[in-house]
Amino acid sequence: MMMSVAYSDTKQWTCKICTFSNYISAYPECHVCQRIDPLLIETSYLEIPVRDSKTVTSLAVGNRQNQDEIDARKSFNEIISYCRQVKTNFVDDQFLPSSRSIGYKTENDLQWLRVSQTRPLSLREDKYLTWTVYSSPSPADIQQGILGNCWLMAALSLIAEQPHIVEQIVLTKMINEEGAYLVRICYNGVWKIILVDDYFPCTVHNQLAYSQASRHQIYIPLIEKACAKLFGSYAELCSGFLEEGLQLLTGAPCDCININRDSDEFQSHTIWAKLLSACELRLLIGASTGCTNVTEEEYREVNINPNHAFSILAVCALSNISMQFVLVRDPHAATNYCEILITPLILAQLNSSIQFSPPSGAFWISWPLFLQYFASITISSYRSDYYDVRHVAQFTRSSKESIPTFQFYVPKKSLITISLLYHRQSRWLPCSHTQCFVLCDINDRQMRTLGTHLSILQTDRRSFTQWTGSLESGYYILIPFSTTFWNEENCELQRDYTVVVHSNVQFDLQLVIEPATVLTDCFISAISKRGSSITQDQCFNYYVIRGPSDFFLFIAENLSTIDYLNIELDLSDSACIQSSRQAFITHDCIPPHHRQVIFFMEWTDTHNRTPRFQYTFDYSYTRLASQSIPVIDIYQHDFHSYRSI
Repeated sequence: MMMSVAYSDTKQWTCKICTFSNYISAYPECHVCQRIDPLLIETSYLEIPVRDSKTVTSLAVGNRQNQDEIDARKSFNEIISYCRQVKTNFVDDQFLPSSRSIGYKTENDLQWLRVSQTRPLSLREDKYLTWTVYSSPSPADIQQGILGNCWLMAALSLIAEQPHIVEQIVLTKMINEEGAYLVRICYNGVWKIILVDDYFPCTVHNQLAYSQASRHQIYIPLIEKACAKLFGSYAELCSGFLEEGLQLLTGAPCDCININRDSDEFQSHTIWAKLLSACELRLLIGASTGCTNVTEEEYREVNINPNHAFSILAVCALSNISMQFVLVRDPHAATNYCEILITPLILAQLNSSIQFSPPSGAFWISWPLFLQYFASITISSYRSDYYDVRHVAQFTRSSKESIPTFQFYVPKKSLITISLLYHRQSRWLPCSHTQCFVLCDINDRQMRTLGTHLSILQTDRRSFTQWTGSLESGYYILIPFSTTFWNEENCELQRDYTVVVHSNVQFDLQLVIEPATVLTDCFISAISKRGSSITQDQCFNYYVIRGPSDFFLFIAENLSTIDYLNIELDLSDSACIQSSRQAFITHDCIPPHHRQVIFFMEWTDTHNRTPRFQYTFDYSYTRLASQSIPVIDIYQHDFHSYRSI
């Protein structure tokens, strides 16, 4: 039932722009053209939001380390000085050598030893070597140990291929008697410098129980310990994705390619072309098994671990037999893969095509069988000559709260990667919200007028959302967004996120706090230019848009120049959804020649229920305005405020 409110006893004022007769209220804005009557401003109770802003300049990836180290170096030097003064070694009181630091999978026979007290991996090769942080890093150095963190070891194997990246991660270059080391890790999109000591879990044979590197190098266990400290314990490192490991170590976005064994020839060639290009650029590349259409028995028959992360070191196409091959390395060095097609003669040809000796755990596999047994390929976009800019902000808590926007100018056509990373409190905490960002071009240097089209509308239900594409020269506004946090039940959830922009050109990223209606205008711009409307009659259009991942958007459009559009919408037959209106039944009154976002809907956790999205609506026209239910506070620039066409 529609509730009407009459204003017959209320004074009116006539807009000098469109001549529409408005009723005087707390907000002196014309209902049609949204112009403000300057004579009524003094009587308005509306607080115009102040645009707060902060500008951050993108830095070259290779140069960012220098800025990060300043404060950490000061603290580190103080620790070293104190330890020397009192003649003791450093013990990290934030990550003590205890069972708690090992985690829930505590082994009774593990002991904590300083690295100088441990026995080397190979007595024959290492007993005459002195300890170093690293000498000449190589994938062949790395052994995984008893911890199930192959995702991290595979990432470290790739990093070891390019020693200059290792130098940017392990900041303490020399062994010190005090046993204090600095390690640089990118966590939730933000670089952090982690201080660790040199105590490690060891076996009863005084050997490192977890990861280790040959030739008396300790950079691998140092990095592993820094990650364990970051996540709370060594046990927290069990299981993961290669993409996560590469992002932790490089801070760069990754291109994850899902491999479908039934892909047609074109798709297969496309994947090979990407892989070949990545190898030529010497990018970091990994692969994971776990195909749903391959049984564990089939994996055992070819001696490949069915749920494992591997490194890809090289690719090769032999023209004489018209075959393509991939050089894969198992970080655990436990794969004994053998393929009949790869004869000693072909193996010699493959090995001669690369400029290094295949390390331990490496094996060649033909391209068709690679596509059969591997489920995904992960390519890191890390390049030291690229620029990145990072900014931490928070998702808003209501539809009325001002929203963080990120505004920037691209000086020339550029390749851009935008990442939105949600700050999970635990690696294993499921991501129960849909997050998205919109990217609009804007017309003027003041960054106030929205452009004519939306470049991107990207959404994801994971803890990160990512888009890569080419942007023309111009001004852009980027707006992260999630309605999950508008629900009072979720008000205590972690709301922090990091926006990261990688590009091949340098630019400034300006954080500007804008009213929520700026986001409304972005959505309306996207829908009106890219979506298709459903016409009910001569004066009423509406749009129902399903996004690329788990959301629906309903926009109503009143084309009348004299009548209000009243629309009542019912979502009560839906299940497992959450509406931005915090209600399943709504009533709205849209002024003449205006549009309105009626709701933004996203899926919630199903809890074994079947999700369902159904709606019905009724509409009518009146000459008088009525109150929206739930109430929309247009004076606070609510996201659902009506907007002029």
